[in-house]
Amino acid sequence: MRIKRYSDIEPVNEEILGKIVNFFKNMWNKAIQELEKLGNDPNDVKDYILKNTLNTKDDTNVFSQLLTDFGKLPGANDQACLDLVANMLDQDAGSLGKQGIGVMFSDKKLQGEDMKAKRRMMEFTINSARDKTINDLKFQIDPKKRNPDNLDDTNHLPDLKKALKGAADDAKKKEATLNFINTKLIPTLINNVKAVREEDVKKTLEKEGIELPADFEVKDVVKYKTKKYDPNKDEDDQPEGGIAQGEVRKIDGNNVTIFNSKLNAEIKKTKEEIIGKAEVTEEQKGENAKKAADQLGKIKGDEDKMGQVAKFAEFIQNDANKDKIAEIEKILGGEAQGQ
Repeated sequence: MRIKRYSDIEPVNEEILGKIVNFFKNMWNKAIQELEKLGNDPNDVKDYILKNTLNTKDDTNVFSQLLTDFGKLPGANDQACLDLVANMLDQDAGSLGKQGIGVMFSDKKLQGEDMKAKRRMMEFTINSARDKTINDLKFQIDPKKRNPDNLDDTNHLPDLKKALKGAADDAKKKEATLNFINTKLIPTLINNVKAVREEDVKKTLEKEGIELPADFEVKDVVKYKTKKYDPNKDEDDQPEGGIAQGEVRKIDGNNVTIFNSKLNAEIKKTKEEIIGKAEVTEEQKGENAKKAADQLGKIKGDEDKMGQVAKFAEFIQNDANKDKIAEIEKILGGEAQGQ
């Protein structure tokens, strides 16, 4: 099935979209702010989708308005129940379609160069999972083939239709539909998001000429793939030794030199083989980092002193202050850096 791109859509007539668009307008700023904080890593984007977009316990989940309105109904007939699923999965008018999350993806805040890779990764992942779910649940893309009047028709949502047929009244139909969504539809979507491979996401970006910015620099400690890495498994399910970590010593174009302290050796990797920054434990921090953390801990309750520290941190990061920093170090009794 061809995966459609949200970023190709024309401006949408908001009067037609109703509550779905109103909901998305309310969540846009929060969702975009959270996306801006993400690293340019397909796995980070996937985690965001699982923890936010498809997490019905999160206030930015994509189905929030639909499920809230449906839940307020005392009961629902067959048409209303089947329409609820259509309003979730339809590639054009559904929450996961052009007129739903597609409107958010078309927001100008997500069109800049710095957001292009993250937006496209999220588009690809959601589209892939949605279209796979459409196939898994036998959801008819063509509205004319959905036939809500015939619950014996197995060409469209057969599992839901079977549940509706066995329901005694509209209240039970509503209950059966919510059960289908919570135990079948959403879990299927989640599993299909998890199944999207990092390699496929990166290949799509490469084909479209979208460069994946590096989220690391020299001296950062990063995780990287070894020869034992299994591309068919998620990061948490990798075999022992499939992922290692070390300090970035050099970045030369697409090539990265990493020092692995356990092996006491420099490892050559490409940027595609770098998974992302690693969390540095207290044991892994250098002596200077430990000393700084210890001293900061002593004054963390003093707002004025912490403000001075913040200003000085900004000062020493400016190369133009190199000579001044050397003089300050002499006053403190230390030696100029690099000597």
